[in-house]
Amino acid sequence: MTRYHRLALVRLLAMALAVVATGCGANAPGSPVVGPSPTVQLPAIDVMLADKVLGSPAAAVTMIEYASLTCSHCASFHAVTLPQIKTAYLDTGKVKFVYRDYPLDSVAMSAAMVARCSGDRYFIVLDKLFQAQASWAGSKDPTGAIKAVVAQAGMSGAEVDACLALTDLRNGITNMKLDGQQQYGVSGTPTFVIGSQIIVGAYPFATFDALLKSLTQ
Repeated sequence: MTRYHRLALVRLLAMALAVVATGCGANAPGSPVVGPSPTVQLPAIDVMLADKVLGSPAAAVTMIEYASLTCSHCASFHAVTLPQIKTAYLDTGKVKFVYRDYPLDSVAMSAAMVARCSGDRYFIVLDKLFQAQASWAGSKDPTGAIKAVVAQAGMSGAEVDACLALTDLRNGITNMKLDGQQQYGVSGTPTFVIGSQIIVGAYPFATFDALLKSLTQ
C-alpha cells in the first residue's frame, strides 16, 4: 500500500467515525438529548366538577355559596366571615359548606377553572385567588397573573395552560351557573342557599349565625 493510499484510508476512517458519532438526525456532539415533554396530569372532569365541600358530608344542614372569583364582596366573605362560620359550624360537624362557581366574566371563569384543576389543593388555591384578587382580576395579563398566584400552591404554568384548554370543564362550570339560575334564581354574587332560605350579599357573621343557629339547635 502506497503512502497516498494510507492517507486516503485514514481520511475515510475519520469520516466514518464522524458519521457514527453524530448519527442520522442525532444531536451534535456535546448537545443535550431532548426527550418528550412531560404529560400534565389533571384530575378527571367529573372530579373537577363535583361539589367542593368543607365540613362533614353528614352534617344535617347544608350551606351553598354561589360566587365569582372576581367579586370583591365574595372575597370579603371568604376573608372575614367564612372563617368564623367554619369555626362555629363546619369544624363542629353541624353544617357543611358547598362552594359552586358563578363566574361573572371571562377572567372569573379562567380562575374558577384553574382552581378546579388543582385537585386536593382546591380550597387552598381558592383562598389564594380571593386573597390576591386585586393582583389578577384587573390585570392586562390575567392568565400570567393567575399563574403567579397559584404557583404559591404548587401549580405549574403547564398545569394552568392545560387546564384552560379543557372545553368540557368550561362547559361544566357554565352549566353550574345555569343550574343556580334555574334552581335557586341566582342572579348575582355572593348568593347563599341555606335550607329554604336564600341570602344575597356578603352579610356579617351575625346574620349567618342567627340563621344557622336556628337550624342546628
